[in-house]
Amino acid sequence: MGCLNKFTFPIMALGLASSIAVLPNSSAAASIAKPAALSPAAISPETLIAQDNLRQLNLNRDNSLTDEQTEELSRLLGDAQRRIDSGDYAGAIALYQQAIRVDRNNPRLYSGIAFLQGKQGNFEAATEYYRQALDRDPRNLPFRYGLAHSLFMDERYEQSADAYRDLLDISPREADAFVGLGGSLLRLEQYDDARTAYERAVSIAPNNAQAHEAIGMLYLAQENYDAAVRPLQQALSLDESRSSVHANLAKIWLEMGNESRAFNALQRAVSLNANDAEAQYQLGAILRKRGDTNNALNHFEQAVESDPSLTPAQAALGELLLEREQYLRAVLAYRQLTRIFPEDAGVRYNLGLALWGQGNDQAAIETLQQSLRLYERQDDNNGADRATALLEIWRNN
Repeated sequence: MGCLNKFTFPIMALGLASSIAVLPNSSAAASIAKPAALSPAAISPETLIAQDNLRQLNLNRDNSLTDEQTEELSRLLGDAQRRIDSGDYAGAIALYQQAIRVDRNNPRLYSGIAFLQGKQGNFEAATEYYRQALDRDPRNLPFRYGLAHSLFMDERYEQSADAYRDLLDISPREADAFVGLGGSLLRLEQYDDARTAYERAVSIAPNNAQAHEAIGMLYLAQENYDAAVRPLQQALSLDESRSSVHANLAKIWLEMGNESRAFNALQRAVSLNANDAEAQYQLGAILRKRGDTNNALNHFEQAVESDPSLTPAQAALGELLLEREQYLRAVLAYRQLTRIFPEDAGVRYNLGLALWGQGNDQAAIETLQQSLRLYERQDDNNGADRATALLEIWRNN
């Protein structure tokens, strides 16, 4: 069986916290150096979709329905609610579609399907059903919020901004709509207009923590860290339980070199939301830097469990697992990374190390050969020399 301990060749450092050096020619590492993406949930109000109380649907039925139709509609909606309670959204949607055949003019049936499609991440379908609901009830604000939110989540930011403007035409003092509009404009990099929308939200609702957080995130997106601190801290003074604010403040403290404050903010963030994958990763990175690899590993694992596509966490987890000779799990982490970064020579190099440690010698050699070809194609002589030397040792083993 292969053993790594006899070799002096290093594990390729693919991803650490932003304050720690990373290998410059690794695309996995490069993905970490970019400014953190803004969370859609943080800039799209989620208090908006009042129609999620789907039990109220049967109160909005067409008065022209016969007693038999009314009874059928009530049965379908009751069955649908039970599917929703059990998490079977697809089954509930099928029942709502049957209900539409009974009561075609009930807008809440369409909005109910839209809401459930959104719960499953099917935002294009959600958009279409919200439009059908609005065709039947054009001035319904929750439907308009749902439409705008679905367009935002589907990354149709211009249309989302227009949907929020349409909502504001009907109800000009909707602070949440200004927050949503600002979020859409922010994604369009229309920073001045986004700030104006957020400031309008604050003027309407000074105690709206999300609006203050949105202003802070706007400055954060522009890397104006000094300006971002005050509105984020104001958001916390209004709602100390907003985990996203703690996480965003941690990013600022890291950028400012204040690791201690960042660490405390990250601890608070993950205590409030254990599924915040990026906060878990950043906390693990600090712990790893401090030499606390056991707790670092735990946080990297939680980050990957919450978001398997978070490549910095996958890279950091793979490195720690290799160091601890937990080869099977390291193989799984690096295979995930090769799917995301198929041209990254360093990822394949580490995958080869993990496969060799696992005892899968032939697969390890083939993977390292792939790494060598990538190094050569990218004119990385140091990487190619390292892979060549290791291949020679393995073949003679």
